[in-house]
Amino acid sequence: MNDTHPSSPLIDIVKVSKVYPPNIMALDNISLTINRGEMLFLTGASGAGKSTLLKMLCFLEYPTKGLIEQDGKDVSRLSAINLQFMRQQIGVAYQDFKLLPKHTVYQNIALAMEVRYENPVKIKKRVMALLNDLALSDKIHTPTNKLSRGEQQRVCLARACANKPALLLADEPTGNLDADSTAKVMKLLAKLHEAGTTLLIATHDEKIYQNTGHRIINIANGKLQESQS
Repeated sequence: MNDTHPSSPLIDIVKVSKVYPPNIMALDNISLTINRGEMLFLTGASGAGKSTLLKMLCFLEYPTKGLIEQDGKDVSRLSAINLQFMRQQIGVAYQDFKLLPKHTVYQNIALAMEVRYENPVKIKKRVMALLNDLALSDKIHTPTNKLSRGEQQRVCLARACANKPALLLADEPTGNLDADSTAKVMKLLAKLHEAGTTLLIATHDEKIYQNTGHRIINIANGKLQESQS
């Protein structure tokens, strides 16, 4: 799905609102175009709607009103097969990690590739490279429930990056990390971006987007405000 023309839209969000019962407005009539190959930062206070938007882009939530198109397709009208195919093109680093607690670091990351029937040799090479990039090589056989929060966060990100997805959604990927680990995470994300992945990163950490030249979208009270770093 990567494209040699980074200016072409990958995602179009058109007048989207999301209302949770009884009457909680998470997103209020927002419109946003995310271009193929772009790195975009999503900022805003807790509860502003950042996670809701990410969930809609990986089909965990659907708009109450409005239209979301990915690759020119209305996601609300996709068949089950096409929806599954599009999900396979998306990597998600969840804020609550969603790791398999009794499985090892290696098993958690490899599983993302195994479900796509990748070659075991290719899987091992990719997992080892990711562990090296994120300074987790010494944790390879450790069950993830024995890791610190920061280590779990890096495993979650490695799993999201494993298949070199067309679209990566990262929800607070540096939230539990020290400066050194944050630098490693951002270096990995930059490498993925250079290879053509489109990235949408929700964050409170101003240091990771200041002076990068990438677009910054702030959500406040369910509405969008755009600026440039």
